[in-house]
Amino acid sequence: MLVLLRVVHFGLTPQQFEPHYWVAMGAMAIAVVAGSNIVAIDSTPMVDATRGLIGGTIAVFWTFCLWLIPMLIGGGVWRHVVHRVPLTYMPTLWSMVFPIGMFAVASIQLGRVDALPIVENIGTVTIYIALMVWTLVFIAMLRGMVRVLWR
Repeated sequence: MLVLLRVVHFGLTPQQFEPHYWVAMGAMAIAVVAGSNIVAIDSTPMVDATRGLIGGTIAVFWTFCLWLIPMLIGGGVWRHVVHRVPLTYMPTLWSMVFPIGMFAVASIQLGRVDALPIVENIGTVTIYIALMVWTLVFIAMLRGMVRVLWR
């Protein structure tokens, strides 16, 4: 929330929009996984008392994660296509990989716990996207290392 307020209040230059903004989505996805695990617990007084609240909260968190994805991708397009900031390897690219993977796990978990096959399918597809992003970042890292070593 603080990051969003900062962006709205002060604005953001293309150079400032770096991959670490994806971490906000990863944090929400972790909350979805944790909440889904609580909802899936067998009946206990505490779980029974909070199951509805937690179930609704994780649905909102998952929806927020889903809402962030086009905004984060759009921010990358705005940075690299519109403003022509060169797309080169930087270690912060790794901060995109974990949140995408966490969103995949959160989607699968939420889909299974709440019997929502479409949400689970979104997670399954997202796992392959996360693997692709991991591979691209790894290749970019290797290329960067080779360039440094060949200088």
